[in-house]
Amino acid sequence: MMKSKVANITVLLLFIGLISCSINEVPPQDLVETNVITNESTAEAALIGAYQPLEIIQEAIFGSLYISVGSHMAGLTTGSFGDFYDQLQENQFTRSAGWEDCSKIINAANLVIHRTPEIADTEFSPGRKKEIIAEARFLRFFAQYYLLRHFGQFWDINSEYGALMRREPADLTNADLAQSTVSETYDFLLEDLDFVIANGADFESVYRASNLLAKAFKAEVLLMRGNSTDLQNAIVLAEEVLNNPSRSKENTYTDIFENGFDSSELLFTRFMDENLQSFSEKNVDSMFKMFGGRLYPTTFFETLLGNDTRAPMYTKVIDEITIVPKIFKEDARCLPYYMRTSQMELIKAEAYARLGQKEKAIEAINILRTRAGENTLDIMDITDDQFIRTIFEEICKEIALEKGYEWFTGIRLKNTNGNALIFDIKPEITSINQLIWPIPLEETEFNALIKQNPGY
Repeated sequence: MMKSKVANITVLLLFIGLISCSINEVPPQDLVETNVITNESTAEAALIGAYQPLEIIQEAIFGSLYISVGSHMAGLTTGSFGDFYDQLQENQFTRSAGWEDCSKIINAANLVIHRTPEIADTEFSPGRKKEIIAEARFLRFFAQYYLLRHFGQFWDINSEYGALMRREPADLTNADLAQSTVSETYDFLLEDLDFVIANGADFESVYRASNLLAKAFKAEVLLMRGNSTDLQNAIVLAEEVLNNPSRSKENTYTDIFENGFDSSELLFTRFMDENLQSFSEKNVDSMFKMFGGRLYPTTFFETLLGNDTRAPMYTKVIDEITIVPKIFKEDARCLPYYMRTSQMELIKAEAYARLGQKEKAIEAINILRTRAGENTLDIMDITDDQFIRTIFEEICKEIALEKGYEWFTGIRLKNTNGNALIFDIKPEITSINQLIWPIPLEETEFNALIKQNPGY
C-alpha cells in the first residue's frame, strides 16, 4: 500500500466500524489511536471494524467479484461490466482486484491482535479476550488467504512468490516488506487457523468467525498445499465439520439457495441490512445486478451441466434476461457462500482422488449427487483417463459461482501427463504466469522489498 495510506491507516480503521450495524456494535466516534483498545467493548468495536470491507457492495471485492472471478477464469461464465472481466476471460491481466480491501482487513485485524493482549484480563468477561483475538486472527487469515490464491504461486510449495504476510499493524517504519515464500505463507495461514480452532468461539452466527469455520477452512488450505499428509488430515477435518451438530447439510440442493442466509449448512457469509439491500438494487457492481443478467454460464458450462438436476440453479431466462438463480434474489438479498458444510464432501472427494483412493472419492461425490436427485456414479464405468476430469466436473456442478473454488480445483488437479487440468479446460491458458494476477503498482512503487510476479 502507498506510504501515505500507511501513515493514516490506523486512524481510518478507528472509524470504519461506524457502518458495522451488521453485528450490533458501533464504536465511539472520538476514538484515537492511544485509547482505541482499552477494554472489552473497545476491543469488540475494533474487531467489528475489521469486517467492514466485506460489506462494501460498490467495489464488490468480497461480493460479485469474489464469487465470480474463478468461474470466469475457468471459462464457465461470460458477460462483463468492465475491462477487468474481459481480462479474466482471456487470463491476460493488466490490473488486479482486492489488494487494498485485503490490506484494510489485515491492518484492522493486526491492530486487534497486537493491542488486545496488552489489556488486563479483568477488563474482559471470562474467555472473551482470547475469542476476540481468535476472531481477528481468522479475519487476517481470510484476507491473506485471498492474497495467496490470487497473487501467489500457491500450487508450488518451493516458490518464492507467496503472499505479502503483514503480521503487525502497518506504519511508516514497516511499509517495506517482502512477500513470504509459498511454504512460509501456508505456515502463517495454518498458524492463524490453529489458534482460532483452539481459542475461537463456537458457531453462533453465519456473520461471525467461529472455531468450526476455522476447521472447515483448514481442511481447504491443507487441500491447497496438498502433500499426502495434508490430504489425509483434510479428510479427517472435513469429517469433523460434517459431524458437528451446529450445522447440517440441506435436504436438497435447491434448499441451500432458497434458504439463503438461513441455510442450515451455511458457515460464513457477509451481513446485509436494509441499507445495503437498497444499495444492492441500484449498484451496477452488486451481485443483484451481476447475476441478474450481466454474467451467465458459457456454452461450455451448459454442456458440462447437461441434464443434471442442478443445472436450473445456474440458468433461468426471465423476460429474455438470463439470471443465475443460485445467486440472484428478487429482493436483492444476494449472498456469497464463503463456506458451507457440503464443501467438505468435495474436499474429501478431491483428497481421496489425489491419494489414489478412487472408490472413496466417488462415494463422496455420490453423496452430493444423491442429494441433488442424480443417479450415483459407478467407478467401474469411469476410465483412468476420465477419472480426474469427472471429479472436476462434479465439483463444478455443485459449487461453481460461489467462491471461485472450481478455478483453484482446476489448478490443483493434474491430468494423466501430470499437468494442471486447467490447461485442458481452457486453451487460452498457455503459461503458469496466467494463473495469478500482478502485484498492484500502488504496492510495488512504494514497497521497495516486494517483487513483481513473473511475466508482469
